[in-house]
Amino acid sequence: MPAFQPRSFFASAAIVAVTSLAAVGCVEDRANSFMDVTMHADGYALFAVDNSRQQRNDVTVTIRDADPGATYVLLYSSRAPSNVGWFLFDPGSTSRCGGDPGPHCEVSGFGHLVDVATVPDNGSSVTLRDERCGCDADRESSSWSGHWAVMRIERTNRTNQLHFDVEAIKVKNHAVEPEIDHLQ
Repeated sequence: MPAFQPRSFFASAAIVAVTSLAAVGCVEDRANSFMDVTMHADGYALFAVDNSRQQRNDVTVTIRDADPGATYVLLYSSRAPSNVGWFLFDPGSTSRCGGDPGPHCEVSGFGHLVDVATVPDNGSSVTLRDERCGCDADRESSSWSGHWAVMRIERTNRTNQLHFDVEAIKVKNHAVEPEIDHLQ
C-alpha cells in the first residue's frame, strides 16, 4: 500500500473543489421551453410567454396533421390581444413584420403578422417562426411577456397538433427558461 502523500491529496481535493464551484456557478446562454397542444376545430390557438428577465425569445411553431395547401399565420402582441379567436383574414392584405412591429404589419385588435406559411402539396406539416426580445441589458432582471397566436386561414373545422417551442437566449448574463401558457 503506498504511503499517504499530502501534496497529491490536497492537489486532487483542490481540483475537485474548483470543478464543483464551476459547476454550481455555471450559467446557461440558452434555455428552452415547449408545449404540445391540440388546436381546436376553430383553427386558433393563443399562447402567453413570460420571461423573468431580459432575454431574446426564438419562437418556433410546428403544425402537424395539416391539410396540404392549408395556410397558417403567426401573430404577435406584446399584450394579450383585445380580440381573440378565429376571424376572417387575408394574409396578403398585410405585410409581414421583418423586425419591429409597426403599422405595416398590424392586424387591428389581434396583434402583428410575423409569419405566414402554407403546407406543401405533398406535406402534412408546416413551421412558423418569430423572434422577439426584451433586450434592455441595463434592466436585465426586469420581466417581459409576449403573446403569440397561431391561426389557420381556412375554416375547416379540423383539429391540428401544435408544437410550440421557445428558446430563450441570454442578453447579458444568462437565460432563464420562459413560462408558456396555452390561453385558448
